[in-house]
Formats: sequence, C-alpha cells, structure tokens
Amino acid sequence: MTKFIVCAFFIIFILGMMVNEIEGQGQCNEVLEEIDCGAGNCSALCLQKRQGLGRCVDPEGNSTLKCYCYYPCV
Repeated sequence: MTKFIVCAFFIIFILGMMVNEIEGQGQCNEVLEEIDCGAGNCSALCLQKRQGLGRCVDPEGNSTLKCYCYYPCV
C-alpha cells in the first residue's frame, strides 16, 4: 500500500511540474520590418529567424500590411 501511495505522489508531482512548464511558455511576437508581405516571404523569414509562424496583418486600419512573427517565448 505504501508503494502505491509513493508512486501516486511522484506521478502527481511530475504531472504538476509538466503543467507548470507548459504554462510558462507564452507566445511572443515581433514585427519583421525588413520584409514586405507577399508570396510567403513573411512566414519563411519568421520560420528561419525565430522558428515561428509569420502572418501579414493590417494594423488598425493602416493601408500597408506588416509581417508579424509569432513564436514561443523562451
């Protein structure tokens, strides 16, 4: 019975540590000024630079698109 309690304690402890680690990873973003939006350039540069996901966004009614790179904070 004590082996079961000790194993259960360690399993709960390890799962708690994993959840804490996963929640600690937020999502950061950066505007990539050096590239124009079009033909997959934004996503390719973001993947190369930050191993993230690049999206062209029209910020607040501005007529020009900007490349936003979303990547996991480390």
